Amino acid sequence: MDWESGVLGALFTPEVLTPEQYYDERRDDSALRPVKRLMMAVLEDALRCFQNNSATRSGPRQRLFAEAEEWLCADESDGPFSFNTVCETLGIEPQYLRGGLRQWREEQLRGIATRRLARRSPVVRNGKISIRVRRDSRRAHQA
Repeated sequence: MDWESGVLGALFTPEVLTPEQYYDERRDDSALRPVKRLMMAVLEDALRCFQNNSATRSGPRQRLFAEAEEWLCADESDGPFSFNTVCETLGIEPQYLRGGLRQWREEQLRGIATRRLARRSPVVRNGKISIRVRRDSRRAHQA
């Protein structure tokens, strides 16, 4: 029993690590949350431009498609908002997403109708939008 409290005992005593301790640092991304939301918006916009403008042949919509395609298919990882960096930060496998986009594009070119991304409202509301009116002032105006 004396060996359990000595150096030899410390070698054989398992280190106890709870799941909460293990995942604590991984889960707390509060400092990165705004950046991740921005990255998600950038990725969604690129996917929407890619899908909604894929059939156009000229004009500004064709330019939107070309820019989105270039960003989505670029392999270089320069900058914090490159496609690879955005995907890795959001936990998305970039090559898998590219493969899905290539498959979608091939189906579009063959004329197979597939679902597109839905239109997203540019306004995001976190709560009820209303003007607070003090009841006292309303009663004073009514009298």
